[in-house]
Amino acid sequence: MIKYKLHCTNDHEFEAWFGGSQDFEKQKAKSLLRCPVCASERIEKSLMAPNVVTTKGKSPKRVPSSAEPNAAPVSGNEHSQVVAPLAADPAHEAFAGMVRQLRKHVEQTTEDVGQKFAEEARKIHYEEAEARGIRGEATAKEVHDLQEEGIDISLLPSLPDDHN
Repeated sequence: MIKYKLHCTNDHEFEAWFGGSQDFEKQKAKSLLRCPVCASERIEKSLMAPNVVTTKGKSPKRVPSSAEPNAAPVSGNEHSQVVAPLAADPAHEAFAGMVRQLRKHVEQTTEDVGQKFAEEARKIHYEEAEARGIRGEATAKEVHDLQEEGIDISLLPSLPDDHN
């Protein structure tokens, strides 16, 4: 498994896990990747600094990326790795908390229609069913088709640790 930091054309950043480096390219080619904020299909990989663990059992060290121009080497050797704290970013934690609150509110105030989401959303839109808040699952194609029909939907973001 590999985790990529991704961004859409609207500069929304998010992370996603893939089975391997080719999985990202395959999913992108099939238009299966979407921004969880704006549903844009124009997704690119962002620069990431990988974590490196040495075989000598030393602490993890992070290789600086080009996005860290002021990073200083650990020693005077310019080829030394940069030590970076692995602690969670407070802004990220605050955002994650807001996402969890949003999910909880949606779960408490909507009906779960499961995999029949696209079908039920159409019925509500075309007034064939009672107007109400619903949530459920939809494929990328179903989401795209609903949006093409002018049916307003929102993608509900999930967090990696929500599934642990």
